[in-house]
Amino acid sequence: MIIILDTDTHRPESRPSAAVPLLGAALTVPGRPVRLTELLAQVRDDGVAGGAYLAEVAAARTVVAAGDNPVLYHAWRDVLPPRAKQAQQHQVPGAAAWFADLVVYDGGMLPGGREFHRSLGHWNTPAQIEIFQCLSGRVLMLYTIGPTGMSTVDYQVCVAGDHVVIPPGGWHLTVVLDGPAAVFNVYTDADNLLAGGHTSRDAARAPNLKYRFMTAPPFTVVTTGREIGVESTSVDLSALSLSRRDAAPLWAAGLLEPAGLSVFYQHATDLDMALLQQQATQHGHTDNHPVTRHPARGGERPGRRRHPSWTGS
Repeated sequence: MIIILDTDTHRPESRPSAAVPLLGAALTVPGRPVRLTELLAQVRDDGVAGGAYLAEVAAARTVVAAGDNPVLYHAWRDVLPPRAKQAQQHQVPGAAAWFADLVVYDGGMLPGGREFHRSLGHWNTPAQIEIFQCLSGRVLMLYTIGPTGMSTVDYQVCVAGDHVVIPPGGWHLTVVLDGPAAVFNVYTDADNLLAGGHTSRDAARAPNLKYRFMTAPPFTVVTTGREIGVESTSVDLSALSLSRRDAAPLWAAGLLEPAGLSVFYQHATDLDMALLQQQATQHGHTDNHPVTRHPARGGERPGRRRHPSWTGS
């Protein structure tokens, strides 16, 4: 079954003024290449969702077996130095700082020709506040609102200047519609949401925590040649509530434009950083302005009908 998405770009891109110097500085130091084999390592042998889900697993494995292992993206962890919070803004070590990363996606199609180059996809921790800004290219960000089921899944189509706020505890995936594409992000943990377990910084340092801690949702983004949609061969998507969200939330624009998220991260006052955390916590759950809801169309394609437990434990 496939749910067709609205991927038209609703506003002109507005590249943040800091994008060029940030990318230029990052590219003087080699980023870590993430290759197809890392994505395949997250996929269960039976094709059902594990740490990641792919529609064309066999095609990808055939390509790797033949000796080809394409780079999906380059990642710069801590592309800017960590930013400590004021002592009164946190009460536990896991919430003591903000961190900043950069990813540059090559763009292209995965083996099989139906899936775009993409991130690995992962679940955020329940206390994690994470904000992305697209710096170049065009990406689709797909994310869930908490690990309670497939009832609420949202997406945003982003060009340069657009922001995405991932809900605390949400799963998210970046899909490259037009590459190369650069995406900058900042993250922290909110002390009032921490309730034991590992922090987002722990997960950033340990791939098993970040990519294998919970089972991924059993769907992916594919192209039919003319349209782009969400597809699964292992679950029925007919009950999926899928919404396109505004990729330029008004509350974020007031804080982050026109210079961009990276300049804000480096030069904002501690009070403004605290406000960013507060707003992201609130609006990540409730308010990115829904644009379109999509019904499923068509029947299930031949494949597994088994419904794996993808909410983790």
